[in-house]
Amino acid sequence: MVTSTPRIREIIDATGIRLRVTIDSGARGPSIRLGRPDLDAEVRLDVHGADLLCGYLVAARLAGRQQLPDETSYGPLAATFSLSHDPVVRIEVRRHLLDDAMLTIPATMWDRLYAELCIVGAHARALGCLSTAAEAA
Repeated sequence: MVTSTPRIREIIDATGIRLRVTIDSGARGPSIRLGRPDLDAEVRLDVHGADLLCGYLVAARLAGRQQLPDETSYGPLAATFSLSHDPVVRIEVRRHLLDDAMLTIPATMWDRLYAELCIVGAHARALGCLSTAAEAA
């Protein structure tokens, strides 16, 4: 069942790092917030950005130690995804390419984040359809 209440899940890796995944519905439609409480870092993505991150997680895993080009989602919640190997393998999510503030996602979280993004993406798309139907009525 699709609800308009926020959905919040936390992913915790073996080292204790936490990544909070929240889906919100707002005036502009659903958004997905990813946050690292330990770093006081957070980024909001629209459904398009969440879908791109989902694909980027798989591409980063398949790339191994090779470099991977950055990927960018555009729109009101634009974000750039980058793969970095130094000092640890991680994906960096920036709202703006020149922005120093970023959310880092270590490789230890990629598999669980991928699964969670598949779930929240489905919820977000359903919320978007409900919002569109309500506006049309």
